[in-house]
Amino acid sequence: MRSACILVISLIWINLYGQPSNRKISLDYAGLPLKEVLKDLSNKYEVRFAYSSDFIPMDYPVRASVQNASLSEALDLIFSGTPVKYAFIGGQVALRADYKSEEKRPALTRLDKPLPKSVPQTTPLYQESKSREALIEKRPSITEAPRLSRRELRQLQGEPLNEADIDFKPLPVVETADEGNTGQKRLAQISLLPMLGTNAGASPKVSNHFSVNVFWGTNGGVEGVEVGGLVNSVTKDVAGIQVAGLGNRVGHHLYGIQIGGLFNSVRENVYGIQVGGLFNTTGAATAIQIGGLFNVVSGDFAGVQTAGLFNVSTGAAEGVQVASLFNTSKGKTKTQVASLFNVAGDVDWGQVGLLFNAARKVKGFQIGLINISDSISGMPIGLLNLIRHGYNRVEFAGSEAFYGNFALKLGARSFYNIFQLGLRWDDLSIPQNGAEPKTGKYYSWGLGYGFGTAAGLGRQTTVNLEAVVLHVNERESWTKKLNMLGQARLTLDIRTGKRTSLFAGPVFNIMFSRLTDPETGKPGSILVPYSIWEKDYEEDINARAWVGFTAGIRL
Repeated sequence: MRSACILVISLIWINLYGQPSNRKISLDYAGLPLKEVLKDLSNKYEVRFAYSSDFIPMDYPVRASVQNASLSEALDLIFSGTPVKYAFIGGQVALRADYKSEEKRPALTRLDKPLPKSVPQTTPLYQESKSREALIEKRPSITEAPRLSRRELRQLQGEPLNEADIDFKPLPVVETADEGNTGQKRLAQISLLPMLGTNAGASPKVSNHFSVNVFWGTNGGVEGVEVGGLVNSVTKDVAGIQVAGLGNRVGHHLYGIQIGGLFNSVRENVYGIQVGGLFNTTGAATAIQIGGLFNVVSGDFAGVQTAGLFNVSTGAAEGVQVASLFNTSKGKTKTQVASLFNVAGDVDWGQVGLLFNAARKVKGFQIGLINISDSISGMPIGLLNLIRHGYNRVEFAGSEAFYGNFALKLGARSFYNIFQLGLRWDDLSIPQNGAEPKTGKYYSWGLGYGFGTAAGLGRQTTVNLEAVVLHVNERESWTKKLNMLGQARLTLDIRTGKRTSLFAGPVFNIMFSRLTDPETGKPGSILVPYSIWEKDYEEDINARAWVGFTAGIRL
């Protein structure tokens, strides 16, 4: 039965390829290495060579020239000066080393090595091909020949070959130009542990459409679905879906979805979705990352990152980062939202952080207790805004409430903070119990905070609208009772120099005080020059309003 099968296969082979020995060819080689000669013949005339590169001197120089000769005549001329013999076996040319010629033995550089005990045999289903162009680039070279068994190698090394001596394999393994990448694909793999499955030791080099790993499995690549009880490990790319009880590891790229009970790790790029119970890590990503604790991208990121604790991108984060603690991106980002802080390079949309936000160039907004940036075209909303190239001013002014005022204004023209210190002095005669009134100069001072916005009316003119609240310490170092002054100011600023300007404008004031007037005994503050509105609350809080004026110099 076996001989009959061999005979049938041989007949089919011969019918498919004809008799190659009668094929007419022309060639001209002047010292070309044997490896290149075989490659040229294979490409031009579709001649298949079967040999082992361990025993054939591939660098041996060939000198031959024929025109319109048969293949057998050409091969006789090519191998006449080499330590190689050939024979037509089926539809291919089998090569062997010529041991009988002792003077030619030194040219065989690898014949003295011991013969391997076994030659590995695997069964590829088809070569990897992403496109027609890629298939053309990866087409087999002349070294893509069947790897012969130990018995066949012995026959090639010594005795002449006959067709009956060759045990043809229907699916032989081929040697490709890229020996490190077999490019094999198979329909499915089932494994218990790495290397313990249907692909055995070839697992890291074989790609599968379906992979089921009971505990922990290894694949060369996945183009479909992979499910693992504990861990899925892929040495190259994943295009599809990975689901694991603990985690997924990918050596190159992910195109699809990863779901890991604890973690997902991709060394290079992610184009898809990562969902990890604890964390997700990748080199770069255009994806959605959802991590129970954190997400880390060691390169650029574009998409959405959501984590229970934090998100980190060492490159740009062209997307949205949302975390309960913090977000960091060394490059450009769209939006960051965190309960503690956000740090980024350039920001397109905005940052929202409870404690602080830090960035270089911000095109949108920043909302936090402290906002820090080099420049901002939107609005920084916080108790302290530190904008390097923003609206940063120092001013000295006077008004009827405080004769001397010092203010520091920090932020952007759209929104800036105001820190103000005011001072006044009054000549008073204060009654004393059972004694003559005490006359002298009494000082009062106020400490306040506010915010404002500035709108340009021209190159030299600006209008400022501001609101400030001050705690007034009246005639003592610190007043513990309610004594609060609120001000709304509208001032016109005119630039007088490169770094100086003069400003002036009306001020609406409202004073709430629990202090009593030393002369009348009524509740109220001495800061109020007159009232346009007055009201008492609970008999011990006096509220009075008036319109004043302020003017000064701004640096």
